[in-house]
Formats: sequence, structure tokens, C-alpha cells
Amino acid sequence: MKSKNLSLVASAMLAASVVMAGSIASAEDLPQTKAHQQFSVRQGFSESTLTVLQRAAALDQNKVGAALVEQLQKGNAYQASKDGSKLRLAGKEWSLEVASDGAAADYHDQAVEARAHSLAKPLSQEMPAAELEQKGRAFISSKLASQIVLGTGEQLIAVRADYRTEGGQDLATGEITHAVSGNRIVFGRTLNGVPVVGNGSKVIITFTNDGSVESFRYDWPKYQAGTSQQVVDAGQILTRVQTVVGAHSDVAAATSNAPVANSEGDAYPVALTPNTQLQTLDCGYYDAGSLAGKSQTVQPGCTYLAVSQDSNGMRAGYAGAVPAGAQFTADAGWSETKLLGRK
Repeated sequence: MKSKNLSLVASAMLAASVVMAGSIASAEDLPQTKAHQQFSVRQGFSESTLTVLQRAAALDQNKVGAALVEQLQKGNAYQASKDGSKLRLAGKEWSLEVASDGAAADYHDQAVEARAHSLAKPLSQEMPAAELEQKGRAFISSKLASQIVLGTGEQLIAVRADYRTEGGQDLATGEITHAVSGNRIVFGRTLNGVPVVGNGSKVIITFTNDGSVESFRYDWPKYQAGTSQQVVDAGQILTRVQTVVGAHSDVAAATSNAPVANSEGDAYPVALTPNTQLQTLDCGYYDAGSLAGKSQTVQPGCTYLAVSQDSNGMRAGYAGAVPAGAQFTADAGWSETKLLGRK
């Protein structure tokens, strides 16, 4: 599984400068997210058992699409079509896609994106994470309230803030400058204090510097409780991560169990193998999301990000999720359960 970041390629040529490819100025996990990552790698879970969840029955994607258009583009003409199982609604300068189960949607406003470059600001003036969170919550309350619904014991939490940048070079002086043209906030969900990790239960909103919404996407199902699973401890979780990362041909074989960090200092990076380090671990309910076409079962699991480096200095990244149940359910769409189930 590969992570996705905000990106922009700008090719405009100006009289005195050239705009270069965009990048991420920063992709910063918020303090509560960092704290949870530290807890995950040290202890895994605070509870010994967790309830297995099921994504609830599908919503009508046509009704979801119509409701969103009413909120976002009321009165504007659009055309509806199918892109595989997804419903696509498109107007003159905007588009909306709704997943087949109605629980996920992806919206893009090309008119807002077109003016993002002209609104770019110096890096020092990027929108603070607290302001981004406030704007994001206000947008959800005003435009997505019928889709982003919280059940008993559930909370909407801010997870991270990302910033899209543009680089420019003055052709006369050679000076290179960078400016922020997009600000993104990522929200997640907790269930009785346990976060949902993976692509499910996420709301991602991108604002331009004037506060306009350039795009958003969400995956927000209703969950139904099922049976319970006993979860393993941090040491066993790390062993599972070692196993799945070690299955890659360019990762050196582990020579010992990965160490579980003590309570002092930063727990990362964690040595998984002689040439591979674990950068982050997030434990909770693992939901791959409706757009991934995975199982409707949501089990205890931990997402991971690891980086290896070969003898030539070449680096490679690995991201995915391992199940955390002592006896987990095999999932045809979750490769790590198949690999670990053979062990």
C-alpha cells in the first residue's frame, strides 16, 4: 500500500521567473497523532480485547450524490454517468464521484484550483494547523453534516496537516523561492477512544489560501458491532511487521526480534532488520476503505511505515497494515492476513 500526498505540477512560464514542480512543504502529524504512534509501538492497545466491526449496509449512491450536489452546487447543471461501480457527477468546472456503497465521495472544484497559484503565500504564512482544523470542522458541519455522522462513543479528530508548495526561480538573479498554494487537513474517527486506522473513517479537505474549498474526499461508513478478538501485545505486533516487511526481496532478513521501546524518549525509528527501520506504527480498528474494494469486516490492526536502505544508499518505503488479533480473520483483500496466516 502506498501513501498518497497532495501534489501539484505547475508549468507556467512568467516573464521574469519560472514556476517549478510543486511538492509538500510539510506533512505534519498533529500532537495527538504522534502521541498515539508512540503508544502503539510501546504498548499496542490499551485494551486486551476489541469488538470486530462490520461496515453497515450500503447507502444509495444516487441519493448521496444528489444530497451533496444540493449542498455544494445548488442550481447548477451537471451530468451523471457511471465509472465502473462509481457514480460520477460533473458540472462545468467541478466533479464528484460517489463509491458504490455510498459511504465515500471525492469532490474537486477546478475553478478554485485554477486560482490557487495566484493566491500563493510565502512558506512562513502557511495556514496554522489549528486554523485548518477550525475551517475543516466548519465545512463538515455546514456541507457534510448528513454524511459525516457520529454514533454513540464516536469522535471526529484532527489527524494531520499537509501543505502544497510551488517553487519558483527568478531568471535574472537565480534566486529560488517557495510558496504555499494549498492547505490540507485530515480528520479521522475514534470509537470509544480507539482510532480507526487505514483509509476508512477519513475526511480530507483542501483549502486555498483565501479559505475556498478546492477538494475533499471522505470515507465514512456506519459500523455495526460483532464478536470480539483478543489482541496481541506490542512485541508480537512488531514481529508481524518484521515478517511482512521481510517478505520483500530487497529487505535483509531479521536477525532478532524487534525491540519494544521503553517509556523514555522517542521510540522511533525501530530496527526491524539490519537494513530496515520502522518509522511509524498506528494501532486501532483497521478499515481499508470502500474504494479499496476490501472486506466489510473491520478488525483490530496496525498500519506501518518502514524504510530500507541497501548498500548503495538506495532507499525504499513499505506501507501496509498487520492484523492485531490473536486469532484474526483471513481476508482475501488484505494481503498481510494471508501471509501471516501461513506462518
